[in-house]
Amino acid sequence: MITYSEIKLYQSNLFDTQFAAACKAGQITWYPWVGKKYPNAACKVLVVLESHYINWERTNIEALEKPDFTRRVVAEQSLPQHHWNSNTFNNLSSCLSGQRLTPEQAHLLWEQAALYNFVQRPMDNPDARPTEQDWTEGWKAFGVTVDILRPDVCIFAGFGAISNTKALPAGIQITGLTPWEQEEINGTYPRPCFTIQTPNYTVKGSAVKHPGSFFSTDKWRAVLQRQLPQAVKTLSM
Repeated sequence: MITYSEIKLYQSNLFDTQFAAACKAGQITWYPWVGKKYPNAACKVLVVLESHYINWERTNIEALEKPDFTRRVVAEQSLPQHHWNSNTFNNLSSCLSGQRLTPEQAHLLWEQAALYNFVQRPMDNPDARPTEQDWTEGWKAFGVTVDILRPDVCIFAGFGAISNTKALPAGIQITGLTPWEQEEINGTYPRPCFTIQTPNYTVKGSAVKHPGSFFSTDKWRAVLQRQLPQAVKTLSM
C-alpha cells in the first residue's frame, strides 16, 4: 500500500490548505495531484481527466471516500515501487512526454504537472457516463481548482467536458472551441486551442481524445505541439 510519506516525496503540498477549505465547503471532492516541481515549472500544466469510477473487483469504495484518492491513483501509475499497468496513463504519459515511459521514469513526468478529474463523484463502472448535472458541477469545481493552482495551460484528456458547455455555471466562459480542425485522428477531429475564463482567472486550454484506447500518441502530441508548444517543451523527456 502506498504511504503518505512516499507520495509526499514526489508531490507538493503548497496548496493543501486551500484544497482542504474547498473540500470542507463541498466545492471539490478530491485534492488534485500536484507534482513537486509544478509550482516553479517554466509552464505550469494542469492535466484534466474525466472521472474516477468504482472498481468493484478491487473494492476501492473506502479509498474513494478519502480526499487523497486522486493522488493515490497518480502515485500508483508513476511510482516504480507501486506501478500498475493502465492504458489510459501509459498513453497519456507517452503523449505528454514524447516517449514510452518505464515505471522508473514515470514519476519524472508527473513531478512536473498537476492532474485532477473533472467530474468530482465516482462513476459506478467504466461504461457509466456523467450526467448534465455532473458537467455543470464539474465546471464549478474546475473554476475552484484553477483559481488555486493558477496553471498556465490546461490539457483535457478527453472531449467530454468541452463538449458539455450548454449549462455553464455563472462566471465561466469558454471561447475559441470552433472551428474544428480538418484532419481526422482516431475517429474524431481536434478542437482548436481555446480560452477559459473563470470569475478570477483566465487560462488557455487544449484537448486530446481520451487516451484509454484507439489513441495515437504521436498524432495527438503533434496537436499539443501546435497549440501549446511551451507546455510540450516543459513536459518533454
